[in-house]
Amino acid sequence: MIGRWKKQSNSGWRAALVPAAQETGLAFVQQRKGERPLLQHCGAYPTIEIKAEHVLTAMIHGRQLARAPVSGVISPDDYQLLQVEAPQVAPAELRAAVRWKLRDLISFPLDEAVIDTFELPDPARKSQAKMVFALAARSNAVQRLAGLIAPRARGFDVIDIPELCLRNLSALLPQDETGVALLAFGQDFAHLLITCRGVLHLTRRIDLSRAVSSSDVLELNSLPQLDVSALALELQRSLDYYENVYDRPPISELVLAPADDRVRAFAAALARETSIKIGLFETERLFQVADGVEIDVRWNALIALGAALRAEQTDA
Repeated sequence: MIGRWKKQSNSGWRAALVPAAQETGLAFVQQRKGERPLLQHCGAYPTIEIKAEHVLTAMIHGRQLARAPVSGVISPDDYQLLQVEAPQVAPAELRAAVRWKLRDLISFPLDEAVIDTFELPDPARKSQAKMVFALAARSNAVQRLAGLIAPRARGFDVIDIPELCLRNLSALLPQDETGVALLAFGQDFAHLLITCRGVLHLTRRIDLSRAVSSSDVLELNSLPQLDVSALALELQRSLDYYENVYDRPPISELVLAPADDRVRAFAAALARETSIKIGLFETERLFQVADGVEIDVRWNALIALGAALRAEQTDA
């Protein structure tokens, strides 16, 4: 998404690193035409035990992956993703025009921001304004991430964001052909996105950290208590927005990730609150998993897996 330091020719391999304060996510995936992607590695490593730079260095050296393209994923604390009305300018002038629009919308100084954009589908009605996604990332965070990866990975070529990593995972789902919603759970948040044929139509982060008071509350191990009825209502509003703005058929299935015990429990509770079909993101069905690989489903590993699915020749 942000900056291509170099372009690599490769055999479909991509590595992805998701550094964070508590743990570092790392994934290696090979995309193969006409076949499921090959998953070579997917894991999360506590930073108290091994630093992010050492995770990447140890995994790349001595493998056919040494020259693979490498994606770095920036922390949500270091960027803002907004929808803004698309300026009526030439494509080459779009970033500069969007930058001007963001001056009063972001929470840090504009002169400290790196700006990028990617398109949203056209709305169904001509009376509705054409919108674009505008990304504003802290330039010092971009430089810090590049400084971490570039000296250790010859193939480092792009910095991505979690929303697009999840988009890549959603695009793998067979339901994406007609439209699908993916709800991915982190520690105290969930991320909802809707895709159709690999195109991101809607994304939103749902805060799960605030306490709730309801007779229909579910406690899911490390997740906070969830008001399932309230969350079901929020989900339905997002689905209705997608259907109305883009004049698309209703989303028929909501897929939850990761497919662990806590999310399975939530899926059962949510199924009682909504008529939409509930499914699980089952990595083993969507990827060919290399022999001996144990799949990690924690948040940073999941995001790394999506980042490693990035197509080499894309703009977003």
